Amino acid sequence: MYKYFLTITLFMYITNVSSDEITSSPRLGDSLNKTITLQDERKIGLNIYKSLQRQNNIMNNFLISDYVTYLGNRLSRNLAIERDYVLFVTKSTSVNAFAAPGGFIGLNAGLINLTENEAQLAGVVAHELGHVVLRHSAEMMAQSNVNSIPMWIGIFAGMLAGQTEASIASIKSGIGLSVQNNINLVRENEIESDTFAVKLMQRSNYDLNEMANLFKLMQGNSNSQSNLNEYFMTHPLYKNRISTIRNRAREQPNPIINSSDDYLYIRNIINNKIDSSINYDYQAKEDDVENHRISLKLLSEGRFKEARNILQESFNKSNFNIYIASTMSEIYWSEGKKREAKNILENVLTIYPNKSIRIQLAIYNIKDQINIEENINYIEKIIENNPYNPELYKLLAEGYLLTNNLFKSKLALVNYYDLKGNTSLAFKVIDDAVSSKRLNANEKNHLKLLKNSILCSSNPPLEPIFGDKTCN
Repeated sequence: MYKYFLTITLFMYITNVSSDEITSSPRLGDSLNKTITLQDERKIGLNIYKSLQRQNNIMNNFLISDYVTYLGNRLSRNLAIERDYVLFVTKSTSVNAFAAPGGFIGLNAGLINLTENEAQLAGVVAHELGHVVLRHSAEMMAQSNVNSIPMWIGIFAGMLAGQTEASIASIKSGIGLSVQNNINLVRENEIESDTFAVKLMQRSNYDLNEMANLFKLMQGNSNSQSNLNEYFMTHPLYKNRISTIRNRAREQPNPIINSSDDYLYIRNIINNKIDSSINYDYQAKEDDVENHRISLKLLSEGRFKEARNILQESFNKSNFNIYIASTMSEIYWSEGKKREAKNILENVLTIYPNKSIRIQLAIYNIKDQINIEENINYIEKIIENNPYNPELYKLLAEGYLLTNNLFKSKLALVNYYDLKGNTSLAFKVIDDAVSSKRLNANEKNHLKLLKNSILCSSNPPLEPIFGDKTCN
């Protein structure tokens, strides 16, 4: 039985999807913007993301992040609507996914572990993208009497913190709808997002049958509501959902099930982070993916030599496979064989300039105090396009500290704590830096402005009606 994890797929009031909805702007976008703008949605979603980071509930592994981003891009590139999406994997073992306001899409580790191929996972992502593009959470907020962004942040954060009853009560009292109306509207919402997902899957050429197969897999052999898992608590399974998707699948010529083996290796990494089983078969296999899975388990248990022996033959055959190479490099690094660990990564980078492999090498070099400036510059460039992984800022803070650049080190550390949802520590770093004699007046002023920006984006103070205001 999967653990319970309440998702935040808060989509309430909807209308039907037109045939061209997938390539045009949402019809209700203009009217919704009068109540809540895309910028407001983003602010709420970012705070939800920070709340999850604060609870240490997000997997910040670079290979995982790159893969789910790739999957999101493969689907979203078929949309004419330009939005920023942030896909991430949570550590929850429950089978669920959610779309928070502003394009933040969470995939639970338990759901990914249940899927059998990339097309099944793509079906879930496409469905959640539908909720984002059609702005279902914004429509729900527009129907509510709750019109304060800080209140919505508090409601959603309360759900994530387990204060679900109070949060749901706040939403229901604000919307003023009956329970039956809520059920009907959520069901309609799911139908609309399914329709969107089917079209998106077709345009991306992912196998629609696999989307239906995943719903069937999650549904199990029983039709009893009590036996349905968490996904169907927040994504109601209406009668014809699976058959409707299968009918549309007949129109697909040569659809994709797995675009590559990346899905299989990523599932190994995710499963290793949530798998606490004791009984394990540690024998080497003929299959490289299986050897990768076993070696990850041994590595996590500190059994480095055994992990290396299991992976060695697969590595000899596929030393440019980024997942096998990354794991083998980590094994060598854990054994204290630093040069061997770096050689593996450098060898991969000669033919495949993979970002995650390059970051892993940067981590080793900064810890080893080698080519620090070069590696700092690389991390800075990565952050420009990927500003949501807190581990990048932590690495940057360490690198700048080694180069005696106190200001930039403090700046990176503030961003790290802010993204991890720890505002008090972010402010403490700023206050300590401002009192330091090693920073000049411009640097101190920059940090003061940053403190004000964090305050106003996370927990803005109650402003006076007249006179100067802190945030607006």
